[in-house]
Amino acid sequence: MPLFDAFFSFLSSTLQAPPDHLRVLFVLLASYPAALLYKSLPPSPNLKHLFSITFAALVYLGLFNLVRGFYELLASALVVYLISYTVSGKWGPILVFAFTMGHLSISHIYRQLYRISYDRFDISGPQMVLVTKLTSFAFNVYDGQRSIKTLSEYQAKKRIQRFPSVLEYLGYVFFFGGFLIGPAFEFADYRDFTTLALFSNSPASSRSSNSPVLSSDETRNQTTDGQSKENDYANEKKNSRKMKQEAKIVIPNGFVPGIKKLLFACFWVVCLMTFGKNYPMEWTLSEEYSNMNFLARFFYIFLASFCARFKYYIVWLLAEGACIVVGLGFNGYDDKGKPLWNRVSNIDIVAYETANNLKSFAESWNMNVNKWLKNYVYLRLVPPGKKPSFFSTFATFATSAFWHGFYPGYYLMFISSAFLQNLHRDVRRKIRPIFLHTRYASYKPLYDFIGWFVMQSTISYLAVSFLLLSLRTTLYVWQLNYFICHVGILFLNVFFMMRLDKQLRILLKVDEKKEKVLILEKLEQQELEGKKRRKLVAKDEEKDLLVSEVAVFELSLIGRENGHDVFDAPSRYYSCRTDILNNDWHSLDGTWRRFLQQVFERDVKMSSTEKFLSGSDDTSIQVST
Repeated sequence: MPLFDAFFSFLSSTLQAPPDHLRVLFVLLASYPAALLYKSLPPSPNLKHLFSITFAALVYLGLFNLVRGFYELLASALVVYLISYTVSGKWGPILVFAFTMGHLSISHIYRQLYRISYDRFDISGPQMVLVTKLTSFAFNVYDGQRSIKTLSEYQAKKRIQRFPSVLEYLGYVFFFGGFLIGPAFEFADYRDFTTLALFSNSPASSRSSNSPVLSSDETRNQTTDGQSKENDYANEKKNSRKMKQEAKIVIPNGFVPGIKKLLFACFWVVCLMTFGKNYPMEWTLSEEYSNMNFLARFFYIFLASFCARFKYYIVWLLAEGACIVVGLGFNGYDDKGKPLWNRVSNIDIVAYETANNLKSFAESWNMNVNKWLKNYVYLRLVPPGKKPSFFSTFATFATSAFWHGFYPGYYLMFISSAFLQNLHRDVRRKIRPIFLHTRYASYKPLYDFIGWFVMQSTISYLAVSFLLLSLRTTLYVWQLNYFICHVGILFLNVFFMMRLDKQLRILLKVDEKKEKVLILEKLEQQELEGKKRRKLVAKDEEKDLLVSEVAVFELSLIGRENGHDVFDAPSRYYSCRTDILNNDWHSLDGTWRRFLQQVFERDVKMSSTEKFLSGSDDTSIQVST
């Protein structure tokens, strides 16, 4: 019999909430005092691992009575540990991915066949979190075996070069702040956290996880293939002592930021209890809903989808707050030396609710799972040196649906989202640049508002399938709304397939070449201190040019001369120029970033740029950051 069963039954009857939902809420709240206890432990990583394993076992075995489920999770983790240890090369992560997704599928099928209500908590939820952690672990081990020259910046930071002990590994798997409903995070972050390497940078020198930080693996000297394990361990101890002597461990206090997340979660609890339950998506199946006019029906979907997000906001904020209190959420310092606490953030509510494009949606909702899909599915399917294709997009959304389960609603939503994602790229590359043009720049706020309304409406419309799950009921509700968003997606895809966007630019008299010349002339007359500069070395003189819009244009010429087709269209230049002007390099996709990094690391011949700017025939450019 689960612990406190009578207590939760009483709360359930009083609050009109399922007992298992209240148990989950209890565990999330209990994580806060557990975080304080965790911080008071002696500075021993092994003791911290044991604490997390014990906490998770008590919750599974005592509170939820999931004895079989706990042993299933443990067995799955140990099998992955064995595969990662014994199977070298790319087949290791492939086998792990197949095994973990297969095991998760069995749990999903069991739940679906026996019609287990979502009011009842079972092992499939924690197993979904575990799949993201185990597969990323296997890929990180594989990346640790590869040459760093073949890795992306993210892969290089997260790779595992020293295989963990069983205790450290299980401490990561069952970390008390994320074993139940997340957040999922990388093993490298967990290791740095338990060894305090996460805090080894001072405010003046520390950077967020977007930039390289001191890693416990990177403090070791990399050994060659001929070195023995004894030398490896000796080097590790030597470098560990050196790190302790040279690196100042400053652990910022995350109590206040963590409590703020707790209070924010309480706000959404009030919203859920006050009016969130008054707008269930299931009401769309009623006769009253069908008798409403179209605008009222569509607005109700918008409202019901918004209210359905409350429960996600609550659990994600509570889980993140506990991770912040314990210190795992620490993500370096900002430019003013203020600690950042967004390492394990799973939701950015303001960004999500104000998003006007699909990219912003994906980056602010279920963020850790989206990072997992991006780094371990989407980018892994893209051959080196190639651009992502529709196949990689479709496969990523299909994997997301497969990860969620086998209800038809998941596939209706995520497959539709794949076509929406493809459409979003076309709109951003071919329509958005029109409103960045000087002639139509004043209409950019209107473009952003329309983008917000269309995206919010489309996501709410697609969420019908995610919430109703059934094929029949989803199609029924979509039919009542005339399949309006699907019709729009189809129409715009045909619009771009027929290349009517070119006709639109001609009609609007958008001269991209003339716009580039105006930009160059404008930048030659301006000097904006604080902007990054690059140096143009001509035959007899040196010039300083701002790294902003002119940099993007010149780099596009470099790209074409060096065989890179990522700059093949002027619209690509316009699509990224705002990000580069704001020094927001991380908003660029991986292909752009890798190419820009290559340019910044070496001198590049620029005959086309030289012809365009000065008429010289032998000009080289050195870019300094």
